[in-house]
Amino acid sequence: MSRPKSNVALLTEGAKYIQRAKKARREQIEEIKFDDEARREWLTGFSKRKKAKAEEKKVRAKERDHQAHLKERREARADLRKKAAENVKSVRRAMGLEDISDYEDEDEDEEIQAGPSRQKEKIKEVEYSDEDNLATVIIEEDFDPSLIENIEKRFPDSIDDDNDEKTKEIKEIKEKPKIKMLPPSSAKLQKIREKKKEEKKKSKSMETNSERRKGRIFEAQRRTKKASLARDREGSSNSRGGKGGKRGRGGKTRR
Repeated sequence: MSRPKSNVALLTEGAKYIQRAKKARREQIEEIKFDDEARREWLTGFSKRKKAKAEEKKVRAKERDHQAHLKERREARADLRKKAAENVKSVRRAMGLEDISDYEDEDEDEEIQAGPSRQKEKIKEVEYSDEDNLATVIIEEDFDPSLIENIEKRFPDSIDDDNDEKTKEIKEIKEKPKIKMLPPSSAKLQKIREKKKEEKKKSKSMETNSERRKGRIFEAQRRTKKASLARDREGSSNSRGGKGGKRGRGGKTRR
């Protein structure tokens, strides 16, 4: 009968296996494994790697040129904005007007002072209650009507001029005749046809339903009369032609 193992032996039994594995790894001889496919690709891929490097350089150069172009455009836009602002200031000074920058500074100060109060006014809370549930809705108003009033106070003449120009353009578009580009002879014919169409429309619009029915009946009667007259004429011409044919043959007529 073997002795039962103590607790120390049971707990340290795994350490022996770990020590053996470490010893086996230390005593193991290092091996060099060759990958034939990787070796072949390395030896035959000099030209591929060279081309890939050249393409990468081209892409980087294009990206640098693109970024430089964008930077130049940004600088040009900034210069144009500065020049435009300077031109506006010089024109306003020549006309004896105040600079816009003064108004902008005043507006910024007003916005800073009235900022929190406006934000409080913009944000509203509305409660909707039901028998079982209660819901609160927050409404944020981004529109500020004071901005429009300030613009109208500053530039009333420009707004009126723009409105007048728009109304003039609309009137000119409405007053232009809708006639296509045609030669002189065809243009006259077109005008005559349009006049006739307008007269027909007017006459039709003035007639009532009963008058239109009477007109249709009258036209049908007139057509039937014309057809009957034409038939009578054809019959009389045929009868005359037959009598003349008998006399031409030399037949004697009885008295």
